[in-house]
Amino acid sequence: MKTIHSYFIILFLFFCSTLSANELNMKIKGDSASGFYVDLYYGSTPVSTQEKVGELNLFVENEDCSIREYIKNWKATKAIQKANSITLSGVAKLPKLETDLFLSVIYEIVNNQVVEKCIELLQTNLSLLYYSVNTSLYSNDKPSRFWSFDNADNKGGVAHESYPAAGYMIGDSLAVGLLTDAGNRNLWTRNIRRRPSTGGVGFRAIQEICDANLYRIASQADRRDGNNFVKLTFGELSDFNHPKDKINYKTPEITDWKPYNGAEVSKDKEIYSIKGKKASSDMAGFRLPYHLPDGFYTVRFKHRSNHPISLRLWKNEGTSANDVQGFHYQTNIPSSSTEWTEQEETVFLANTEGGITNLLIASSNLKTDEPYQLEIKDLEVIQLVANERAYHQLHAGEKNTKRTFIFVAPAKPTLHDVRLASQVYLADGLRFKGTTEEKCLYACYQMLMWITSADNFTPLSVPSINYAPDMYNRDSFWSQMGVYDKESSEKIFNAWAATQNEAGTIGTIITPSMGSKELKGNDATLEFLWFAMVNKRQYGTPPPMDKITKAFNYIIKEIDSDGDGICSARFVLGQNDCVEYPDRTSNLAVNQGMLAVTLRVAQELGMPVQNTIIEKANAAYRAFYDKKRGYLIDNKAYPYVITFNELLPEFVSLWLFNEPILTSEMVNNTLDKVPTKNGYSPLIFHAKNLYFTMENKPFSPNLFWDNGIYYNAGSWMREEICGYVCGLKHGWKPAEKRIKDRLTTEITLNPDEPFSHEFLPYDLTVPNCWWPSTRVFSWNVFVLKALEVAGMRTPEQDPNYLRDCISTKK
Repeated sequence: MKTIHSYFIILFLFFCSTLSANELNMKIKGDSASGFYVDLYYGSTPVSTQEKVGELNLFVENEDCSIREYIKNWKATKAIQKANSITLSGVAKLPKLETDLFLSVIYEIVNNQVVEKCIELLQTNLSLLYYSVNTSLYSNDKPSRFWSFDNADNKGGVAHESYPAAGYMIGDSLAVGLLTDAGNRNLWTRNIRRRPSTGGVGFRAIQEICDANLYRIASQADRRDGNNFVKLTFGELSDFNHPKDKINYKTPEITDWKPYNGAEVSKDKEIYSIKGKKASSDMAGFRLPYHLPDGFYTVRFKHRSNHPISLRLWKNEGTSANDVQGFHYQTNIPSSSTEWTEQEETVFLANTEGGITNLLIASSNLKTDEPYQLEIKDLEVIQLVANERAYHQLHAGEKNTKRTFIFVAPAKPTLHDVRLASQVYLADGLRFKGTTEEKCLYACYQMLMWITSADNFTPLSVPSINYAPDMYNRDSFWSQMGVYDKESSEKIFNAWAATQNEAGTIGTIITPSMGSKELKGNDATLEFLWFAMVNKRQYGTPPPMDKITKAFNYIIKEIDSDGDGICSARFVLGQNDCVEYPDRTSNLAVNQGMLAVTLRVAQELGMPVQNTIIEKANAAYRAFYDKKRGYLIDNKAYPYVITFNELLPEFVSLWLFNEPILTSEMVNNTLDKVPTKNGYSPLIFHAKNLYFTMENKPFSPNLFWDNGIYYNAGSWMREEICGYVCGLKHGWKPAEKRIKDRLTTEITLNPDEPFSHEFLPYDLTVPNCWWPSTRVFSWNVFVLKALEVAGMRTPEQDPNYLRDCISTKK
């Protein structure tokens, strides 16, 4: 099956690159009187025109937001074409603000499928101007359908999905797409929520949302009026603290309520009762159908129950995890069987496409055959209509640039084709060089680089839309190490440095609109030292030695207090962090290896580390090899467990110092024990039985997953390929093929999901094994660095390497 999927990818790219008669081209239209604009064609087929909508729309405000001016459907007064580029320019008068705005739009053909469109803005009369700008794809002829990254037939409205991309189809064989540069450069974020305060359950929608309308697709009404557009808007802030309007939605008639898992509903005056004699699932209740447009909502009611309650918002008739539109974590909310509890939640809804949204209110944490009852009253669903403001800043004399891309390529109207095209052509637009798989990893990373907030343009590297808005220390480290970007690497490092407490610990999480006190003895502080060393080597960035010293002293005190090079830690210093050790442990191979590598890094950073201690730590790491069993023991308490985690320190030593710690026998024999099928392997597994049971699992007592899921033998790309690179450096013959196969499998195992995942399920027979939460993951971009270590890729293939790295400036 995988071979067939690979064939279709090759065929898809073949058509895109070889149809020379059908290539993207552009023409200047209009005149100096009516204004110049650019139309795009694929061969002779028109694919987008700016005749009606102009090249951009803009609104600007002064600092106190007392004056606003609009520039609508802007066209240029001057147009110049040179080779593969067109430059449109003009001056927009802003009489109320006593300033002129100099505008340029530059089109540049990147290749046969991609054109770059840059918008440049400049003003010199006002110390500070706030602005919001949008640009559109627009077709005079009705497209056969519109698409977004997670919906191959999007009916219109706000598209807020796992990857920002949208477009339309011309016929059933030509896709047109609108893409954006990364959020840290174009200054956008996908964040719509914050963590709860202490005692709260589930995320809450934030009251000021940046870029809520980043992507908007023509609605059914727009299409009936002939307005066939996909719009990309930058710099717009939706203020729900000061809404323009409030809309109350009537509670649906009780006859329209739909049972969920066998519940019954009745009404006595103003109290709704949901009950059941025997629970058939751990959650049972009712779905209330609402016709809710995209927007911000407050859901408020009182409840009384003998069980905790849970809330969900489901799209249309959906009842699966794929269809959850809001309240992802509003589960097991405390209730009382005697007293009324007031409940209020906020949520931002997108992708409603004009359809029905079902509000689920349910009793949860039920036991099989257990009776339950839930009462609710005073139910309110209120939409707050945003007051839209501009938040991008245009300082006097400073040019701002918004970089977008348009692609046109042969494709079928399928999720596979539009998703793959959205990644491959973004990478092309950014001038990244590599294989299709490498382009997907690079593009996914770029679309998970955001700004922190409207008032903080510091880059925020989130793992995925599922984990957003949190930036995790470990994830952001591996992501930054996979690419060359001096500015983001330095700023993200500095953001982590700012979390250091008095003890020297580096924070685990940075999350907008809420604090985080999660500072503990995990791998965050170790990787902080690695981060500093790489930035110094790669970009010439001086490390903050006061913070480096504090971090080093904390590490030694926390995991090597005896100073003997033997790691004794309370946490797993690596990925498989699903168990803690309050009394400390020295049983973990990955922990010992992480200490060994960190001591070497600290020494290079100028810390007082003796070579003898480094060698003791290295020897202790090697001592986890069991010659009789023929593999590295991951955890001495569970000698039947094999993982790729235990090889990560070896990879890091090869990467950072080009020196091994382990012997070839240790590495290669361990890899020989790793099972493989369909081009991929489990991250952690039972040496004999592959999958773990409740009786032999090496996890915390409250944790367990189905076969092949997550840490029960799920497949995690980054660590798997790093392990294979270790094998390659040690002469393990299958290594190069395993690396290539694993890359291919990432985007072919599920034909609808040709992108980077958090993990791949290893047992595809398990129901619902494809978790929606795993879609479009950032840290796998580190595989690009692993491929460099393997000699299978060069730094020059990254578009920023020559610009940013000091080694290229000697």
